[in-house]
Amino acid sequence: MSRPEATDSQELSQESTGDVQSSHPFVSRHSEKYYFDDSLSIFSVEDKLYKIHRHFLRKESTVFDGMFTSPPGADGEDGCTDARAIPLPDVTRSEFEALLNFFYEETFQRGEASTEEWMELLAISTRFDFQRLRERAIGALDPLLSRGKGRPIERIALAEKHDIPQWLRIAYVDICERGPPLNESEAEKIGTRKTVLLGRAREMIRNSGYRIPSPGYMYGYGGVSAPGSPVQLQQEEEPGHPFYDNRHRVDFIVSEVFSPSENDLVGGV
Repeated sequence: MSRPEATDSQELSQESTGDVQSSHPFVSRHSEKYYFDDSLSIFSVEDKLYKIHRHFLRKESTVFDGMFTSPPGADGEDGCTDARAIPLPDVTRSEFEALLNFFYEETFQRGEASTEEWMELLAISTRFDFQRLRERAIGALDPLLSRGKGRPIERIALAEKHDIPQWLRIAYVDICERGPPLNESEAEKIGTRKTVLLGRAREMIRNSGYRIPSPGYMYGYGGVSAPGSPVQLQQEEEPGHPFYDNRHRVDFIVSEVFSPSENDLVGGV
């Protein structure tokens, strides 16, 4: 049976429909969340070249995002060839590889990173404004360098280098509670001023004739409150050393020695 021919009205209707479709084409738009910039860039760190995706760097770092959104120079775009690798001065290979491990290997997410690797991640995330990574590193290092771990000098050095004032007080208390005084190597790492202040605090704690207010209230320190205003003392475990009556005495004297000299809200020298 032969196919019936289309009538003039049917042909006109089909032509009209085709005109409407062609004049209103469907336009696809990029997903704001899942349309990745998968370009690769080459970086030079110490004596090694690394070719990695820009996506992670732009997403997490305002510094790198600004770098990649800037128009290229007259001689072309950096990072496209080994000869035009982007140099990262003052960055170590271990720091950069810690950053890459966070993005590519998930070493940190699985809880397999060492304390030193977290320190490397803290260093590079602070320098290049990877805010989320910096917060992760601070949170992970906090218990690793906490009171009783025997690393107060390292904690002070990291706090000052990477602007983490809340770590200073814990380290000061830890040093004041321990038996041995600061040795020469430790004094060199934290500087003369802090060494003198810690020595003063230790002497005051051990001086049984030095009286302090009763437990329950103490003066603010390190941004907890405005200078001189009382805040409720957080009760903690008693120190395990024979030199002190209780944690309140150590906390109070550390606050009294360091708050005036460090202007309370600054948290470091």
